[in-house]
Amino acid sequence: MILFNRVIILIIIFFSLTNFSYSKIKLGIIMKIDNEIITTHDIEQEINYLKALNPKLDQIDRNKLLMIAKNSIIKEFIKKKEIQKYKKLDLQNSQIDNVLNNLIQNLNLQNENQLINYLDNYDFSIEKLKKKIEIENEWKNLIYSKYIKTVKIDKEELIKKIEKSSGDKSSLEYNLSEIVFTKKKDSTLDELFSDIEESIEKNGFENTANLYSISGSAKVGGKIGWVKKNSLSNIIIDKLDSLEKGQYSSPLRIDNNFLIFKINEIREIQIEINKEKELDKMIFIETTKQLDKFSNIFYNKIKLNSEISEF
Repeated sequence: MILFNRVIILIIIFFSLTNFSYSKIKLGIIMKIDNEIITTHDIEQEINYLKALNPKLDQIDRNKLLMIAKNSIIKEFIKKKEIQKYKKLDLQNSQIDNVLNNLIQNLNLQNENQLINYLDNYDFSIEKLKKKIEIENEWKNLIYSKYIKTVKIDKEELIKKIEKSSGDKSSLEYNLSEIVFTKKKDSTLDELFSDIEESIEKNGFENTANLYSISGSAKVGGKIGWVKKNSLSNIIIDKLDSLEKGQYSSPLRIDNNFLIFKINEIREIQIEINKEKELDKMIFIETTKQLDKFSNIFYNKIKLNSEISEF
């Protein structure tokens, strides 16, 4: 009986070790961010999440997809760590539902149940999606609280733009996508733009946004959505006037970064301008643009304090 029990124990140990070895293979360690271990499972989940937001990512090669997923995980981890210095993440953010509703519309779905079914196709849960949305929202709240007093809005200039177009009966709206990038010290702007153009030709604009853009819109293929022409800066309007539907611009310098935008659709709308509401919209757009700039600066600053190791 004693011998039989020992045999059973040895068999259990053997299968435990076998399963452990299999788990190590299946859940291999990809990288380490500070004290956080990132496994192959984490990477696959991130890929599923990114594909759900931009299904066209299926068209790019595996190595590029892995790079996008790694960068996305790093960015989220660093943001989450900074947020948790000030706030507990408990899914109590009231903005989550608003973002979910916008996502449902962008994916041409009808309701949250359809979104749940859609995510199931990518082996991704709505609970995980809500956690990611919460991190992004709380990051925006953090940036707002840190930098809102630094934002400078030229209201007089905005009022002039409104007055200039106040007599118009119709206006153009553009459905735009963007790629916002920073020039590296070891390459020229022409070289980097050439690489981006090559990627657009090979992978499409949306996937190239995932690969190169530092904007928050990168996760959804750089999509901005519908924007009124008169709410854009003069430098962008000048470029828009020289482009047609489906075309993209050459790089525009925006502070320390560069912007490439693509026209997805153009439509003419009848307008009746409420000057007060229009001013509020334009102030919001300009404020968001400046806060995005501060967001990138602050993120790059705190990233320097993180220890990232790849295996």
